[in-house]
Amino acid sequence: MTSPTLDRRSFTSLGRALRDWRVLRTPKIGAALRELIILHVSSVNGCPVCSVAHGLAGRASGLGREDIRAARACEPTDPRFDERTRVALRYAELRTLDQERAHTDEGAEFAALFDPEEQREVRAIVDLFTFNNRFNNTWERWLPGAERRRERLGLCDLDREKA
Repeated sequence: MTSPTLDRRSFTSLGRALRDWRVLRTPKIGAALRELIILHVSSVNGCPVCSVAHGLAGRASGLGREDIRAARACEPTDPRFDERTRVALRYAELRTLDQERAHTDEGAEFAALFDPEEQREVRAIVDLFTFNNRFNNTWERWLPGAERRRERLGLCDLDREKA
């Protein structure tokens, strides 16, 4: 599968994130959940650069290697996560793929577990990283030396982990 690049939906996501940028200045959900969401969105969007950078940020926020590996998996139902985390990751995936309307029951579950400010924060994070990932994917294809950069960042090892 080819990683998604900049398109109309990417800019829609950026617009939504900018509309709610203030919610990102006063986080409510905690650093660990924030990093898990970013890691999961980055995996859904196929952005290895963000995956590596936020794997390191996740470690700094207290996440273990297995937590990071599970968040990178495109199956957010890992039993190591509590219900709230599983629901947040699944919702993040649906929003990233623009499938919220097709899964209203999962959207309702998300709304039941997160207060309105937390919901806005999760949406802003997902929207911001949907744009960032696709921006990075686009530049990664255009700039020469992508293979060397991927090696230097350890992305070849990340690709092997996914296999």
